[in-house]
Amino acid sequence: MNENLLNEINNIRSMMGLIVEKYKISKDERIVLSDTENFLQVLPLTLMASCKYGSTTKWCVSSGDAEKSFDHYKNNGWDVSMIMIKNPELVKSLGTGKFAFNIYNDKFLEIHDDKDRYMNLEKLSKELGIKDEVKSLLNDYMDFMKENRGLGEVVNLPFKSDIEVEPLDEPDDLL
Repeated sequence: MNENLLNEINNIRSMMGLIVEKYKISKDERIVLSDTENFLQVLPLTLMASCKYGSTTKWCVSSGDAEKSFDHYKNNGWDVSMIMIKNPELVKSLGTGKFAFNIYNDKFLEIHDDKDRYMNLEKLSKELGIKDEVKSLLNDYMDFMKENRGLGEVVNLPFKSDIEVEPLDEPDDLL
């Protein structure tokens, strides 16, 4: 396909995403899980909310055949948490303006950037000094999923190495 045509298609997609992003969504169409200085984390409850908050991304629940994907995710209890980055410096450093958390089959966490690529958010957040804030975003999402979706133990959670383990007391007879 002609490179000029591809650029034009991408420009049109970006403009359409910006239009959708401007739509007003009622409060009952989404849940705000976190709202910090750097991030807004939203759980869309309707297709329109998913398209609004996921606009300008390549996430299947927000673009292309979004209706089919959104319904499939909802029917399986796979709520996607969409995180918008408010701080322009972080957008530049992370190379993305949005990212998403999603848990499949009650076990596997996936983190995607706005181009639907897997992100190593643990490494990036440590490098940028925002690890605690990102951990808090993830905890808010996990708490919601546990309380509202009966989520069990997720096997691949980031930041596991940050869990502090209390040292065991040594028995007196070994001293």
